[in-house]
Amino acid sequence: MKKTAFALSMALLAGSTAAMAETSKQDASKAIHDAVSANNQVAAKGFEWRDTYKKLLGPAKKAYQEGQYDKAIELANTAKSHAMLGLSQAEQSANPNTL
Repeated sequence: MKKTAFALSMALLAGSTAAMAETSKQDASKAIHDAVSANNQVAAKGFEWRDTYKKLLGPAKKAYQEGQYDKAIELANTAKSHAMLGLSQAEQSANPNTL
């Protein structure tokens, strides 16, 4: 009985760990996709920040490929925030009297 319970608990643990890794992989993929989309929007307006792609999105993609999903998410989220700030700059540039 104890062996069966132990085996069952180990199987559940292994299954939940695999499910958590898959969720993390999907989260990283979505974070990178969202950051790239936001960066493309700001680039179209001419306010892309110089190092966003080279120092954040590139390394985020590399971390994703290496299975470092937490690092990929962190870098992608930072890149997305840079893009949002660039969009804010674009809006302020278009309407300089609205501060």
